[in-house]
Amino acid sequence: MKLAGVRRLVRLERVDSTQSEARRLAEAGAPDGTLVWALAQTHGKGRMGRRWRSAPGGLYASWLLRPRFPPERLAELSLACGEALAAALRGFGAATSVKPPNDVYALCPDGKGRKIAGILCEASGSGGRLDWLVVGFGINVANLPALKRSTSLSQATGRTVAVAPVLRSAMARLSRARRAGNFV
Repeated sequence: MKLAGVRRLVRLERVDSTQSEARRLAEAGAPDGTLVWALAQTHGKGRMGRRWRSAPGGLYASWLLRPRFPPERLAELSLACGEALAAALRGFGAATSVKPPNDVYALCPDGKGRKIAGILCEASGSGGRLDWLVVGFGINVANLPALKRSTSLSQATGRTVAVAPVLRSAMARLSRARRAGNFV
């Protein structure tokens, strides 16, 4: 599968966490643009150590970057990634918005906004430079969310949506946001 911004695709049926796997690959020297994509996770990660329920039918991915921008821009990148994912989901008919610092919400048929996606950026570096950066994201696509305050793309739009097209759209938007924001 050809994906924008991806030089190497690591596709897994199940993994502990795409974020952990991408970090392992980063430490082993994997190139910029490595994407870890899993159909399910046993220990998905969120901010502040929170767990993300990662049942089949969701999109779980972590994008490894080797950026040259300063660490001070990480918060800016995280927000740009949120906007990119929100735009990708709008392309499937969801009314989305970003809730800083790292959540995407969708307006549901009952008129309530519920979490549909989350982003986790983790980086390593020293001396004012980044060695690597992992942009992890989870999107409820066709899975049943664990929390009542969450939704899926299928629930928000009232139609079945497959994971692969959502991944293609998400990577196209993320890659475009990376270039536009000069996060290289």
